[in-house]
Amino acid sequence: MKTRYLAFPLLLSLASAPMLLDCSAKDALDAAKGCDGLDVSAKADLTVKAFADSATALYDAAIALEATWAATCNKLNAELKLDTSKTDAAGACGVLGARINAATAAGVKFSIQANYSCTADAKVSANCDAKCTAAVGCDVKAKCEPGKLAVECNGTCSAACEAPSVECSGKCEGKCTATQPIVNCAGTCEGSCDANFTGACGGVCEGNCDGKAASGTAEGNCAGKCEGKCSAKASGSCTGSCTGSCTVQGGIDCQGTCSGTCAVTKGSCTGSCKGSCSAEVAPPTCEGTLDCAVDANCQASCSGQADATVKCGGGCTVLVEGDAELYAAYMKYQGDLAAAIGATIKLKDPIANLAGTVGASIKAAADITAAGAVCAAGAFNIMGKASVSMNVSVSASASAQGSAGK
Repeated sequence: MKTRYLAFPLLLSLASAPMLLDCSAKDALDAAKGCDGLDVSAKADLTVKAFADSATALYDAAIALEATWAATCNKLNAELKLDTSKTDAAGACGVLGARINAATAAGVKFSIQANYSCTADAKVSANCDAKCTAAVGCDVKAKCEPGKLAVECNGTCSAACEAPSVECSGKCEGKCTATQPIVNCAGTCEGSCDANFTGACGGVCEGNCDGKAASGTAEGNCAGKCEGKCSAKASGSCTGSCTGSCTVQGGIDCQGTCSGTCAVTKGSCTGSCKGSCSAEVAPPTCEGTLDCAVDANCQASCSGQADATVKCGGGCTVLVEGDAELYAAYMKYQGDLAAAIGATIKLKDPIANLAGTVGASIKAAADITAAGAVCAAGAFNIMGKASVSMNVSVSASASAQGSAGK
């Protein structure tokens, strides 16, 4: 990834980086190049490079998330016959939020809970981490806390595998799709649910359909909101057995395909393996304590680069009483909402931490080079923009969930 940086005039760099006052001609030339003038064989410059790359990656992810929120809210706006001319996240989600606020002010009960699962490209962090550890001659496999070593895998994994989809026989953190009913699915069921179901049921409902008794009547075939048992293709909250797929925050025992992290795999793992892998495709990373003097800011920046690749999916538990149109719209686009809400939650803290904790440490570093000072200044500017963009998505998420202004 090519790092973006601002081409600050040299005099401006002097104001923020006093070490440039006594620099050599080479230092001045390197400083003029910004990030391209970094000496990545030097520990301090390597950290600045990782920080700058992470800033760019997180900024790009924040901008993409804003676009996702604009598109998601406008899908709902179109379904609700609202204004869809707003192309920005704040405007589009503001229109949706106003519709929800008007409904709740009129007495409609509304709530939404996202049951999402997210994955990130561990290979991105691993490749970056390898440079951080190599700078201090650290053997990651030998020095990592037992059980905390993770490798990007394309083979058999001896422990937990985090992947977009993996054959699983164990605890699944994410979405489990099984050939047999999933017992006690206390989350979102996409299929049929034998007890305590609340959601859209496109078939036989044993309980209430849209608030009216459906069991044993001609209205048993329910195309609306079912509360009770749904014996057809459905999508909603289920605390009974689910035939199809089940998404639960916190994980569920799974005998099937897991989209997320599986504690024990049955087949090949193409993702991040938290154990030994028969075919590693990237350097290993340590997710626990590493007994080496590796720069923590370098590692934190590497994590930020991986966080920027996050992809989320799942569904939502939707409760709407008194507004069938609003309920139908949210049930139709619950997958889009879960993905956007999950990505917002997963990106928010990495952006704040990189801009705050890591950025402050880099500013205070005494061994930063002339080029490092200029490169870091550009990265700080990019992180400021990323924070502004992230705040837009946080507000958009609040609007779409009916919590903005409350």
